[in-house]
Amino acid sequence: MSWLGKIMSFLVLIGAGVWVFFTVNTYVTRTNWKVRADSFEKAAKESEANRERERRDWEANRDALVRMYNTEKSRGDKLEEGYNDLAAAARKVDAEYKLIEQSLRETDVEVKKRDARIKTIQDELADTRTRNNGLEDEKLKLVLAKELADRAALQAKLEADKEQKLRLAEEVSVAALKLQVAELKQSGGGGGAAAVVRNIEKIPTPLPENIRGTVTHDMVSEFVQISIGIDAGLEVGSRLDIYRETGGGKYLGTLVVTRSLEPKKAVAEFKPARPVPVSQLRPDELPKKGDTVGQISNGPGLR
Repeated sequence: MSWLGKIMSFLVLIGAGVWVFFTVNTYVTRTNWKVRADSFEKAAKESEANRERERRDWEANRDALVRMYNTEKSRGDKLEEGYNDLAAAARKVDAEYKLIEQSLRETDVEVKKRDARIKTIQDELADTRTRNNGLEDEKLKLVLAKELADRAALQAKLEADKEQKLRLAEEVSVAALKLQVAELKQSGGGGGAAAVVRNIEKIPTPLPENIRGTVTHDMVSEFVQISIGIDAGLEVGSRLDIYRETGGGKYLGTLVVTRSLEPKKAVAEFKPARPVPVSQLRPDELPKKGDTVGQISNGPGLR
C-alpha cells in the first residue's frame, strides 16, 4: 500500500474514532437530557399538585377565617349592644346613686339631729337615774335603819321579857324554897332543911358523883338552860363542866347556876374555857342544845 493509502486509512480511522466519539457523546447527552427532562416534568407535576393543594388549603383557611370573622363580628355586635345597654344602665345607676347620695346627706343631717336629741335624752336619763339611785340609797338606808331599830326594839323587848321571866322564875323558885324551908323547919328535919338554907344563902354544897345533864336550849346572852336542877343536888352557885361529845369531843368551859332553879332544870351562867369575853368566842366554842354538863373536874377535859 502506498503512503497515500496509509494516510487515507489513518485519516479514515481517525474520522471513524471522531464519529464514534461524537455519536457516543450525542447518545449520552440525549440520554442525560431525557432523564433531566423527565425529572423536570415530574418536579413540575409535583409542584403543580403542591400548588393546587396549597391553593385548596388556602381557600379552606380563607373560608374558615371568613366564617370566624363573621362569627366574631356577630359577637362584637352583640357585645357592643351589651356595652351600650350596660352604659345606659350605668348612667341610670349613676343618676340613682346621686339621688341616694343626696338622700344620705339629708339623712345624715337628720341622724345628727336625732343623735343630738338622743344625747340630750340620755343625759337627762343619767341625771334622773343618779337622782333615783340617790333616793333609792336613802330609802334603803332608811329601811335598814328602821329594820335595825325594829330589831333593836324587838331584841330589847325579848331581853326584857326574858329578864322578867327569869325574875319571875327566880321569885317562884325562891318562894318554893322558902315554903320548903318553912315546912322542913315545922317538921323538924335536919339535913334537908340545912341544904335548903344553904341554897337560899348561896352557899353551894359538893355535888353528887357522876352528875350528868344536857343543855336544853341554845345560849342566850351568857346564860344556858340545863336539864338538871334541885333533884340532882344543884344549888345557886353550883359549878358544872360543859363539853361537847360530838366531833371528837371538846371542853367548852364551866357553868355557874345562877337562877330559875327548879327540880328538873336550872339556868346557869357560861364561863368559857378560853379566857376571852363571850362575844369574842368562835361559834364552835359557844354552848348549844345537846351539849353535855357534868360534875366539875380538877382540870379541863372530858369525863
